[in-house]
Amino acid sequence: MANISEMLTANLKWARKKKLDDPRFFARAAAKHKPELLWIGCADSRVGPDQLIGLPVGSIFVHRNIGNIFATNDLNCLAVLEYAIDELKVPNVVVCGHYGCGGVQAALTHSGIKPVDLWLDQIRFIQHRHESKLKHMSNKQRWNKLAEYNVEAQVHNICRNTIVREAWKRGQEVNVCGLIYDIHDGCLRQLGNEIKSLEDWESIHNTKNL
Repeated sequence: MANISEMLTANLKWARKKKLDDPRFFARAAAKHKPELLWIGCADSRVGPDQLIGLPVGSIFVHRNIGNIFATNDLNCLAVLEYAIDELKVPNVVVCGHYGCGGVQAALTHSGIKPVDLWLDQIRFIQHRHESKLKHMSNKQRWNKLAEYNVEAQVHNICRNTIVREAWKRGQEVNVCGLIYDIHDGCLRQLGNEIKSLEDWESIHNTKNL
């Protein structure tokens, strides 16, 4: 396990190599902040977006928390979405969950009153909505399927938020989609269709129990 000194040494090595390979790399990065993507993902250390999709520094605006939840009553989530859409004009929003998610497993197996338990209640609500389907599955299948249902629910939460809805009304490009990452093979898979307009969202919302 690396200590702070080793981390700083590695950082200096990386910065020097970047500058050697591209002398203006940091000047360009400092000059503008124009990300192509808002990534809402899990805080799990195995699911870092830069490595998963190979975009360069400055391309991804990131919000991560336990269980990749977009909570409509959480000021942090709302502030990130508002800044990304209204100020940065980010055209793409991704919610990425993953199989083997500890937050999803905790939501399935126990509850309590600690902060993490209260946070994960939002996944338990999703579990309860889909319990008729989940109860017939094995433990592993339930774990994986609830991770997928959770991504779909967070995509729904984003699309029904007034920040996104107002952006669509004024003709701003906002494309929202859900992804699931398999930690066993390193591959991402899209869940459902990309939602590009209020009409897209309403069509999906009217046919799904989210």
